Amino acid sequence: MSFAKISLCLLSMIWIAIPAFAEGNSCVACHSNLEEKSPAGKAYRIWKDTVHEKYGVSCERCHGGNPSGKTRSGSHLGMLRPDPPEGLINAARIPELCGKCHESQLKEFTLSRHYQLIQSRGKVRGPTCITCHGSMHTAVLSPENVADACQRCHNAENNIAPNIPDEAHATLDLIFYAKNTVKWSGEFVSLAKKQGYPVIKAEAALKEAEEKFRLSKIKWHSFDFNEILTLVDGAYESAKMAKKLSDQEIAETIQKKTSE
Repeated sequence: MSFAKISLCLLSMIWIAIPAFAEGNSCVACHSNLEEKSPAGKAYRIWKDTVHEKYGVSCERCHGGNPSGKTRSGSHLGMLRPDPPEGLINAARIPELCGKCHESQLKEFTLSRHYQLIQSRGKVRGPTCITCHGSMHTAVLSPENVADACQRCHNAENNIAPNIPDEAHATLDLIFYAKNTVKWSGEFVSLAKKQGYPVIKAEAALKEAEEKFRLSKIKWHSFDFNEILTLVDGAYESAKMAKKLSDQEIAETIQKKTSE
């Protein structure tokens, strides 16, 4: 095989590995070819196949730079460093940076004690978005790993509200339980509708359950467990009501057809 054909083959392999939106994005195109042990190469592999890649959020959205640059220096023009206080990737401004897309979550987070600690000028610093979710790769916490995350600060040794990890675990556990109940009720209502049953009341209750569950996930970022649990309980009860109403509407429809 000629050198030209080998080169073409290698270029084709590289092209396949790069996301579709990266055409013309020098950050993604270049970093995808760096060695994994290099900081930028490692960052690319952590970012790859994440929700950020899916929605086209690449390096320059957080780190600055020029994704249309044709040279290394041109592409790195305008890059941000974490050192200056005014820099968007400075620890104190991470919530503001993430909040450009996650507005509702930021609004709740600003109500939390964590946010107050981040904004303080003293030595005490609180956790930011990336403390729990990561940066390039955005992790969704489970009841188990949220307790581990909280315990880094909230423990008996530090004497900083050591009860928090257990409370966070229990709260998130209930959020997951409500999620499964809403999903189960949704599947039942959807199946009844496909089979031709007019489950109008059930659909309304399900919509209410889904909205309360959505709000509970956003409210989580305030870390106000009482308010979170109120929404979670509402989502759970509405989901149960959706199933109950669906059963009633199916029974009424069958009875009506039988009596005709």
